[in-house]
Amino acid sequence: MLKNSQVHLRIGMLVSLAILFFAWIFFYIVPARPTIIFWIALFITLINATLLLIVDKKSIIGFLKSRIVHRALLGVVSLFIVLGILLGIFVISINFPMQFDMTQNKSYTVSKQTTDILSRIVEPLSIVVLRNKSSDPTSADWRADLLLKQYARLNKNVELQYINPIEQPSVKTKYNMTQLGEIIFIYGNNKQVRVYRSDLTAPSTENSVLFVGEEKFTQTIYSLLEDKSNSVYFTVGHGERQIRDKGGEGLSYVRTFLENENYRVGELNIILEDIPTDASLIVIVSPMEQFSDYEFKKLSNYVSIGGRILLLYDSVLDRRDFNSNLDIWLSEWGFGVRGDYVIDPVSSVIIPVNIVPQYRDHPITRTLEEGNVFASLIIARSLSNITPKHEGTFRTIVETTPQGYGKMDPTFDLSRARFNPRTDLAGPISLGIEGSYPVEGREDLFGKIIIFGDATFSLNAYISPEEGRSVDVAFSGNKDLFMNSVAYLLDAREKITIRPKETNIRNLSITTTQANFIRYVTQIGLPCIFGILGILIWFLRRKS
Repeated sequence: MLKNSQVHLRIGMLVSLAILFFAWIFFYIVPARPTIIFWIALFITLINATLLLIVDKKSIIGFLKSRIVHRALLGVVSLFIVLGILLGIFVISINFPMQFDMTQNKSYTVSKQTTDILSRIVEPLSIVVLRNKSSDPTSADWRADLLLKQYARLNKNVELQYINPIEQPSVKTKYNMTQLGEIIFIYGNNKQVRVYRSDLTAPSTENSVLFVGEEKFTQTIYSLLEDKSNSVYFTVGHGERQIRDKGGEGLSYVRTFLENENYRVGELNIILEDIPTDASLIVIVSPMEQFSDYEFKKLSNYVSIGGRILLLYDSVLDRRDFNSNLDIWLSEWGFGVRGDYVIDPVSSVIIPVNIVPQYRDHPITRTLEEGNVFASLIIARSLSNITPKHEGTFRTIVETTPQGYGKMDPTFDLSRARFNPRTDLAGPISLGIEGSYPVEGREDLFGKIIIFGDATFSLNAYISPEEGRSVDVAFSGNKDLFMNSVAYLLDAREKITIRPKETNIRNLSITTTQANFIRYVTQIGLPCIFGILGILIWFLRRKS
């Protein structure tokens, strides 16, 4: 009779343990709180365990002294040792955090531009985020939180604070809050700039958006640190590329990049108006029509008093209706501009006129070369130095390999183009040149002209990989080459850097049924599978 009771209690104990296991999953984990059914299952299990201990005490003591229990105990001790090691690693990682960015384009690593601008912060910078921390890795808020956390780690003067205005309504008045999720940058003598949620992303493809938070944060910090901003004017009236054009052939991206770095951007029609006194830089991008002598005189006077000009000059092959006469004016300032197009069979992509230029030792390109960031000039013309009418010094910025050459005769089959020593210019060919001219009576001031033999690399479709998905060549280095040229001409050496890359945020949408399936598989299915496998292994080892 006693033996039968022991058997029944053992079976009851196994059944109650199984019931307790499933009650723990379904009536504790799933509802995220203990329910009455879980407490009943736990109570029944405890009653069975107590009765079994009273009735079958000798068997239990003998079982505990058996070899299998000793092995199990050793396994438990080993498990606790492993858990202790893991816990130690966790504690170390919390107190001494280390992060590794394994993404292809290092999209979770702050750019050199961000690192440079953060190093300039010498007064307390308070960043107040009017929301809770985001827990959704697919959201722009989560990406912003990750960035801001890195900012605070890179500079001890940066203080990051999260405030939920729903829980603390008084902050709405304190910070003049207009919408949830605002990020307020407060620097020095209470200078404030706000970044809104809508500023963190830009439209992209149908199923994704571009995260541009790092660029926006950089623009914000620039505006807080700089007391003044330089004015950059783009010429109009000669068929130039337009900063208002948002298409692939426009310059709207360039305009946005300039404004993000605290430049003021405008248009200038030289024939109708004088060059503004606040013009820090004049940019001429691929003019198609001729300039008048009156306009040339204005440009010459501007350079002679220390003005700066950036000229992007397309080849005849690139714009068939090209009819500019800027080469005449440029020759007075020491630039030789040929009516050809450059081929480089060694350093090019897709076709030999899409050239990846060789960087010369110049402040504009030094950072790009160190960071292994490449640009691509699309159908450029050759440049050279000639005897100038005005005294000046010249430096080459980018050029082709020695195998490159400037071809005069057009061909429809560029892959079969060959160097013609009678008409073509042998390489290496200069593709970008800087001219510097002393200002009379000023030893510390120089007028400067930078000319590139290509303007296409600055267009939307070729400066942004996302916008350029319909074309063959889009290099992120094109943006840095243009922006570094602007920074160099304006003596803003701290802005000669490598800028953040735009990254896609792709959202994964799942239904409630799919979410429940994932939850039950991970919380119930997998533990049951491992439990069954453990029991099978135990029985197999017991038989052996």
